Amino acid sequence: MTFRDVVFAGFLSNVLAGMLFVLFYILIQWFLQATDIKVSYNWSWEGTSYHPNFDIRNYSKSKTYLLSNIAYKKRKTITAPYDNKSIWGKELRPSSIEFLSAAPVPNIASLPQCLEVEIWIRIQSKRMFWLKGQGPGQMHMGRIQRIAFWLRDKFEAAAIPME
Repeated sequence: MTFRDVVFAGFLSNVLAGMLFVLFYILIQWFLQATDIKVSYNWSWEGTSYHPNFDIRNYSKSKTYLLSNIAYKKRKTITAPYDNKSIWGKELRPSSIEFLSAAPVPNIASLPQCLEVEIWIRIQSKRMFWLKGQGPGQMHMGRIQRIAFWLRDKFEAAAIPME
């Protein structure tokens, strides 16, 4: 091999290694963002007024989120007006758990109707969380996101506390 070939091979291997590290960094950032907020809910009622109660957990160690609004949908069509006042501007501090009670939902008068409604919560960065209306509501997750949450739980259990 000539000197030029050796230099080119070294340059190419360093560029590929750098690209691998950048790809690994992007994967870790996606993983942390995909698993930093978990939302669940249940329904409460007072007379004939039904409203959801949210359990929102921010697993991020450094990022604060602000909640925006709630949409109530049934088969992708809006069943009630957007709720912009109940959770608007509520702050999710890092490593916090918030219990929030929303305003009563118009057009819902019975528990079976509650179970048919899908709830979409938006944070101010326009990220949306889809909650299914089957029983106590849990965040709708695909297979990859479910695996990511499982993996994050395993990492958290195995982590050595630095505090």
